[in-house]
Amino acid sequence: MKMDRTSLKSHYDKLLKDEDFDKLDLGLKNPNIFQILRISKNEIRHSNFLSWLLDPNESHKLGDIFLKRFLREVFSSDKFGNIDQVDVEGMDLTKVTIQREWKNIDILIVLENVVVCIENKVLSKEHSNQLMRYREIIESNYPKHKQTFVFLTPEGDTSESESETYEPISYEFIVNSLERIISVYGESLNQQVKNYIKDYITIIKRELMGTDKLTKLSKKIYQNHKELFDFIIEHKPELVDDLSKIMKEELSKRGWILGSENKYYVRFLTPEIQDLIYYNNQTKNGWNKRESFLFEVVLYPPSNKLNFKTVLSPSDPNYNTNRVEEMLLEIDGFRSSKGKKWFVNIDKKEKFIYEEIPSMTDKEMKSEVNQFFDKITPIIKLVENKFLEHKEELLIMKNV
Repeated sequence: MKMDRTSLKSHYDKLLKDEDFDKLDLGLKNPNIFQILRISKNEIRHSNFLSWLLDPNESHKLGDIFLKRFLREVFSSDKFGNIDQVDVEGMDLTKVTIQREWKNIDILIVLENVVVCIENKVLSKEHSNQLMRYREIIESNYPKHKQTFVFLTPEGDTSESESETYEPISYEFIVNSLERIISVYGESLNQQVKNYIKDYITIIKRELMGTDKLTKLSKKIYQNHKELFDFIIEHKPELVDDLSKIMKEELSKRGWILGSENKYYVRFLTPEIQDLIYYNNQTKNGWNKRESFLFEVVLYPPSNKLNFKTVLSPSDPNYNTNRVEEMLLEIDGFRSSKGKKWFVNIDKKEKFIYEEIPSMTDKEMKSEVNQFFDKITPIIKLVENKFLEHKEELLIMKNV
């Protein structure tokens, strides 16, 4: 879409005169603890807050109100024939245990003779047979308990792999339950707790369900100023652009040396091993600067992770890449590569919410990047030490 400066200014003036735009601006300025802490789409933080609400012994002073509502919903499913919602009334909920990340299970509710396994999916999808693995873990560890399984998603999606076992529950149910609690028990709740719950309801509606009043107002404004917003969207920077730029700046400050790169990959070497690395002369299947080895950071927004790897590229026939891999495999924690051409011997992932990039200052992004670099530095040092241990051999191989 093309738009000259005069047309852009005209559209912008119309937007500024739109009363709905002022309402949206005012609404977005209302503080929300989950947005302030930048955890509105963080799966782990959602699970933490839900666990807090589910635990009747926690500081919210709700007792077992939310837990009972949740259990009734789960037990109403015909998937669990050995238990139903009526059974909740006879349960001693004071002895419940709420566990987080036990054997990688998001939330585990353990009662005297019942266990509820909850897999919480906010942005990501199920993968690697994880639901089946969690079911087998529960069956193995709680053989005498009545076993129930929940697949919690924003829209109540059915599991693709375990639809017969996992009961789908939506965040709409969570919202409805919390709104009912606020309506009925609001006056007796601690004001701070009530504010937390209200903020949580708002953030679920806005970020996960798209149903809060500001979301609806945003859609109305978009329809009224579609041409302007389409132009802005078309020219907005990619999420990884700023991150990649800052990552390259910060690694250079550490004295690391940029290698071959492209949009979603930042690659580098360190001065300690730069002279030990072979550069290909013949093969055209490797990187553009022809390095045979690089440290690599993968920037891939859908994963919500920063992914650090050591990578050996396809090399000239006279260079023994397999021997270099043997050196790397002497390091504890390094594994044989599954690839036949590109060898990856370590793959370390760290959580990073790419959608938060637009709201981050350069200072905040630099802090995140340097925290990540601090975590991978010990691995880099191990590689440096290993290559230096084999320095003479690597130099001979390089000069063959």
